[in-house]
Parts: sequence; structure tokens; C-alpha cells
Amino acid sequence: MKLLGVWQAFVSQRSPREQQGITAALWLLGLLVVWQFSVAPAWQVWRHSSTQLAQLAQQHTEMLALQQQALQLQSQPRMGTEQSAQILVTLCASLGETTKTNRQGNRFTVTVKGIPPQALAQAWEQARSQAQAVLLESHLQRQGEAWDGQWVWSLPEGKP
Repeated sequence: MKLLGVWQAFVSQRSPREQQGITAALWLLGLLVVWQFSVAPAWQVWRHSSTQLAQLAQQHTEMLALQQQALQLQSQPRMGTEQSAQILVTLCASLGETTKTNRQGNRFTVTVKGIPPQALAQAWEQARSQAQAVLLESHLQRQGEAWDGQWVWSLPEGKP
């Protein structure tokens, strides 16, 4: 209360023109505070909303595609271990002579030398979707434009 009295005494000692200037400055300061803490954040959200909406729509579309893929994979009948192993052997044979396979129970090891990245990606996709195998380990090294190394798949434990 004392501070308000000091302020009023200070303003009353000023000329009418200075009082109008002080009033205008206080109004301007008030508007600046309102703008800074109320209007500006909402304005920024509104300005960026169309970009964020487009990103969310893109993510939604991708999520729907992943959902469809998951439903499709779930609807596939369970494959037997032997059938899955045979598909992987056929798949690896199509990669070339530098591909070696080894099976121990439900583990299927593939060793490759000089496989192009596109063929590697395609082989992994086919192993997951067609053979219903799950990648357990991957030890690959890049050699120029190709890959050397091995990866280990887990075969499904379905019907024999």
C-alpha cells in the first residue's frame, strides 16, 4: 500500500503531458506482456499447425500400413521348422555361390561374401515374410559396395 502511495505521489508531481506519457508507456508495457505470454505462443502454434498436421497425417498413414502388415503376418498360417528351413536354403542359393548355410536345430546361420546391399535387404525381407524366420544376430562388414559376414535366424517352432 505504501508503494502505491509513493507511485501516486510521483505521478501527481508530473505535468499533464508527462502523466499521459507514463500512462501510454504503462499501457504499451501491459500490451507487450499480454502479447508475449498470451498471444505469441498461440500465434506460433497456429502458424506451425499445418506443418504438424501434415506430419501427423504422414505418421498416421505409416502406422496404418504397419498395422496392415502386422495383421497380414498374423493371419498367415504357422509354418513348420522344416518348411521354413527349406525356404531359407532356396533363398540363400539364389544369392550366389559365395553364400553358405548351416542349420543347428532351430538356428539357421547364413555366411555371405560380397553381397550387394539391395540383395541383402531383399533376402532379409523374404526370410522374415516367407520363411517366418526371426533375425537373432547379424555380424556384417562393408567391403566397398558389398557386405561380408554372417547372420543367424531363428526358425519358427511350428508343426514339423
